[in-house]
Amino acid sequence: MNSEYVVRLNGEVDPDEAKAALDPSQVGLKVSRLAELAQQGIRVPEGFAVTASAYREFVCDSRLGPTIAQALRRFRAGRDLVVAAAEIRSAFRDAWLPPAVVDEIVAAYAELGGDGTDVAVRCSPRVAADGLQDDVFLHLSNVQDVLAACRRCFASLYGTVAVGNREALAIDQLRVAMPVVVQPMVRADLAGSGTARRESTFVRVRASWGLADHADADLYSVHPGDRPLVVRHRGAKQLKTVYADPRGTLEVPTTADERAGWVLTDDDLRELASWSVAADRHFRRPTTLEWAKDGLSGRLYVLEVRPAVASETVLRVRGRAVPEPQYG
Repeated sequence: MNSEYVVRLNGEVDPDEAKAALDPSQVGLKVSRLAELAQQGIRVPEGFAVTASAYREFVCDSRLGPTIAQALRRFRAGRDLVVAAAEIRSAFRDAWLPPAVVDEIVAAYAELGGDGTDVAVRCSPRVAADGLQDDVFLHLSNVQDVLAACRRCFASLYGTVAVGNREALAIDQLRVAMPVVVQPMVRADLAGSGTARRESTFVRVRASWGLADHADADLYSVHPGDRPLVVRHRGAKQLKTVYADPRGTLEVPTTADERAGWVLTDDDLRELASWSVAADRHFRRPTTLEWAKDGLSGRLYVLEVRPAVASETVLRVRGRAVPEPQYG
């Protein structure tokens, strides 16, 4: 299923799709990085990207260009930026996706299982975060909701801060684009999630029960190798984040067994440590892997990779991440 509007995330079967999945100008940095890791043998969730070309076709077909231009003219003439940006986002959410784009998304979602298959829909910005809200929509289970989430991700390109930043940098607001990534849900609410980052000869791993990386997480230091050395520091793990209807998240207390136990096994730590080393070598710089463990399959997956920064603190609030630098 290689097309102008949809590209598989795991395109290793089709060389053309594999190449397309590596192009950040079409699929965004998030997807491009994950596709590179998948080619290195690191497990990432399957899925597909709705491309920058699909975004542009949507804007053209729905005649949103004049709406964007008019709202910006009013802002430059003195209108409040919050109002101008909201007007653009509202127009995006009310518009219909072009039939050709809809057909490709419907076909791609059907390949993942179709209606009844829980997926997450996320923004995949083409450049380093510049105030983009980076919206995330969780456990969507029918194609109409997936299509609506794609429109909302497109609209997030015109958040107030993002529009203001582009104006300050004199970036053409009509030439930007927002790819979107659609992936099956990893049921980390039934297992755990966290980050892994290599520091010198050790890989540091944080692990919490559920979805979010809580401050009182378990901490592990892993020396990779045939017989890895693992140093453990048990966290209090008082709370965990789980999925909650309708399509949100909820913090709940952990059980006594969860507080007393370890989130990750030795096998999990060996796998995460090997992935962290492989990612650093591939990108030729320190990276941080955001991972999740599926409580149904027991498998670990990398959900995102980003350049590591000194004294890094990862913040997760309802799927929203702190801005990140771009690879050079």
